[in-house]
Amino acid sequence: MNPLITALAKGMEKAGMKPSQVCLPSDILFEPDVIKRLGVDYFHTTRGRAIAFGTGLKLANPTLKIVPVVGDLMTLGGNHFVHGGRRNMELLVICINNFVYKKISGKSTPHTVVNFSPYSTFEEPFNIPHLGNSCGAVYTARWTVLHIEELTESISEGLKKHGLAVIEVLSPGPDYYTSINCIVDDVVKFYFENSEVRNGENPRNVAITPENRIIVGKFTDKNIPTFIDNYNTQLSNVLGDKFTLYGVAQGDKDG
Repeated sequence: MNPLITALAKGMEKAGMKPSQVCLPSDILFEPDVIKRLGVDYFHTTRGRAIAFGTGLKLANPTLKIVPVVGDLMTLGGNHFVHGGRRNMELLVICINNFVYKKISGKSTPHTVVNFSPYSTFEEPFNIPHLGNSCGAVYTARWTVLHIEELTESISEGLKKHGLAVIEVLSPGPDYYTSINCIVDDVVKFYFENSEVRNGENPRNVAITPENRIIVGKFTDKNIPTFIDNYNTQLSNVLGDKFTLYGVAQGDKDG
């Protein structure tokens, strides 16, 4: 099974989450058999819309844990990510970074077949943990798919966070049209061997550059009120006893 799915299954188990409690909207197509084994409700969305779709799911049923799995945020979907952080919507965003960097730590990456264009991109990639932290995410982390234990732990922690959590996962494929289940072993191993764990590093300092090793780790872990928390607080102040708390069982009103 794909190592990301393995880590997700183990992370759910470690967090005490049943598959029936988790929904996975994604703009990346998973094999149906993989999702069946995972046991969660899965929604394949249009490209770049998984976070927006997940926001709707969360507001419709606040008891669910929503895990949008999204692409690189290079083009589509970035605005939804920004507003998800601004609102502190309770989502665990797993961002699959499959961009094949030409050089890491001063070394060229193993050769891969290029089926789309002979020219390398000249645009700087997003520093996703920094972007998430700047927009208000309560939890940020980055791992390669070979950091199975660390990735499992981060998924477990992210599932238990109240607010927007984001985990960047480096999982390269051989070309632009590859399935998420097709990763290139030598490239993944190259990323793993040229990474450095720095837990607690300021996300501003973890951009991926050709000259340096890839910084991985858990960078942000904080607690602030969620969108639904603020909604309940504001309407309670305005309406008093006329307002029924949204997404809170009656017996949980006092915490």
